[in-house]
Amino acid sequence: MKTERLEELIENCVLGQLTEDEAEELSQHLRQDEAIGSRRKLRRALKADAYLEEAAADMERGANFDDDFGSARVVPFLQRTWLTGAVAAALAIGIFGWSRNGEQSRALIDLGVASVLRIEGDGKVNGSAQLSLGGSLREGDRLTMKEGIVELAFRDSGVHAIATAPLSLTVQTADRVFLNRGDLKLHVPPQGIGFVVETRERKITDLGTSFVVSAEPQGSQVFVLDGLISLDGRGKARERFMTAGELAKFHREGDTQMPSKGHSGVPELEMGALVPTEGSLVGHLYSLPDNQLLPKQPSRFKVDVMGQRFAPLIESGFKDFSCLKGMDRSAPFRFAGVAGTYNEFALRLGVSPRVINESGWLVWYQGKIKPPQSGRYRFWGYADNNLLVAINGKTVFDGSRYDSDLREVMPVARENYPAWPCLNARAGFASGPWVEINDDPVQLDLLFGEVAGKLTSGILLVEREGAVYEKTYWGQPQWPLFLMELPEEAQRHELERLRSHMVDKLMGSFTVSESACWHVVD
Repeated sequence: MKTERLEELIENCVLGQLTEDEAEELSQHLRQDEAIGSRRKLRRALKADAYLEEAAADMERGANFDDDFGSARVVPFLQRTWLTGAVAAALAIGIFGWSRNGEQSRALIDLGVASVLRIEGDGKVNGSAQLSLGGSLREGDRLTMKEGIVELAFRDSGVHAIATAPLSLTVQTADRVFLNRGDLKLHVPPQGIGFVVETRERKITDLGTSFVVSAEPQGSQVFVLDGLISLDGRGKARERFMTAGELAKFHREGDTQMPSKGHSGVPELEMGALVPTEGSLVGHLYSLPDNQLLPKQPSRFKVDVMGQRFAPLIESGFKDFSCLKGMDRSAPFRFAGVAGTYNEFALRLGVSPRVINESGWLVWYQGKIKPPQSGRYRFWGYADNNLLVAINGKTVFDGSRYDSDLREVMPVARENYPAWPCLNARAGFASGPWVEINDDPVQLDLLFGEVAGKLTSGILLVEREGAVYEKTYWGQPQWPLFLMELPEEAQRHELERLRSHMVDKLMGSFTVSESACWHVVD
């Protein structure tokens, strides 16, 4: 592969803009034995990019930028600077590598390489010593637990790890552990890129990510929550890369199972659109007629046609409907939450496959609503591709994917939580700002849909300030689904199936709560 093409692929990888074909092209090249230098270049680029993005965030927090010079412009500029040469990569590696040398390194070894932030259960080090809060693990220490949970922070790299019992884990070095049994979730900051988790079947190398490794007597598996990891090529298996949402299982006999390409593993909602009833929030699905389709574009230039069409409506505070003229609109159906996969949703409502694949669709729910009680609320969630919530005409939550045009219309403050898994979201859960809502009804406008294609998923939860929510054993709060009415029995069964999938596969969850239901006001 020519150097120019390789650099182009690496740049797109760093910026999160790889198409499926480009991802396969890059992976095939990196699997080759002679591509060792290319793999090193990719790791350095990812590390430098992560460092520069973090530096940009520090700059933003430390300076009074106005709206025209905030992180939305600073971070993308810094993200691209690594391509100006090896300076940025060398700077990043130089900064991250200095503490591994000399007296600093020896001091860390003496103090231990990992500190105990939390422990629930009876943890033993090397078969006898009791592990306690504030204690340390040193190189070569073997930690075992029959039941419970332990939370660790690796001093040298800042890697954060949570492990659950039954557990058998050996700290081999400051940046390598061996997991013989148990579940281990890791969140790796920029300076920790290259951290390794080994099981009996595979070696898993972090490339700037969050992931979960499980090991059992019959084999092991890894699930990528965010970012990128590499798997070694032991035995007959080739080295390969995995990205967010991918799951791989490794059997003791040497077989490897990977999910089908492009499939999130999230259960498909089978009920389709539900007929409105009294007290329902009502929505319609909008799509372009066949005769309005644009000429088909190459996949890397996918256009958010529906986002562009809805932009004037959003900018007007959902008062100017003229931009919807000439579009196809479905019969009304009721809002039953946003949760799960909607691959067949538009098809069931009569939208043609060609329209779905080339221009996508958007559902618009609207109505007057009241919260279960007055207070401050914020929304959590994520969608592939579009998810937007507006209160009284003002956007209060944007959970859309990075390539959605909705994110550019009326930008709203947003935080991403990569360590909290959310369906197949690369960025994890996103949250919006707190919004004060009293007893007076407010106007709700909610958009959800797909840019183009049949792989659509999303989830929308809501949190009330001051409320206490149960947490998963990974520490993620189980916020309630944003609902106007409790689901019927068939829908509740589907939601329970989705909740079980999140608990078992994604280490996340949610709740369905009557006390958290909002109410539609006539």
